[in-house]
Amino acid sequence: MCLSLRKVNPADVDLLYEWANDPDVRKNAFHTEPIPYENHVKWFAKMLEDSSVYQYILYQGELPIGQIRLNVEGNEALIDYSISAEHRGKGFGSKLLELVKEQITADKISNAIKLIGQVKYENPASAKAFEKCGFAKREMIDYIQYEFCL
Repeated sequence: MCLSLRKVNPADVDLLYEWANDPDVRKNAFHTEPIPYENHVKWFAKMLEDSSVYQYILYQGELPIGQIRLNVEGNEALIDYSISAEHRGKGFGSKLLELVKEQITADKISNAIKLIGQVKYENPASAKAFEKCGFAKREMIDYIQYEFCL
């Protein structure tokens, strides 16, 4: 299974919109309401210009599998990721998290020392992916926070 990450580009706007509005993605997000297309397009353009945001698409060969975004603030990078519906339950979440650790070094995101993932208690699949990748677990009131120091 040849997996790789590629930085997002303007042509990815519709694919990421489709994935973001998947019912299970919305259910597991902290903001569960559907995203209007116009809002997504504005957000996407702003995200592409933001030097503190790194977003990638996971590919298996030529097939897009999922996405991961790092929002870097100070020495921490908050992770947001999702796997497309047809590829869930196949271990891609943990593979994506492992690949992004390597990508941080490749892209010289040197100020990102601690990776943080926040997972709703109702999302055991994502929790399992973070735990499989060695992230430390901290139970918070509304979610589980996973941390990994590089």
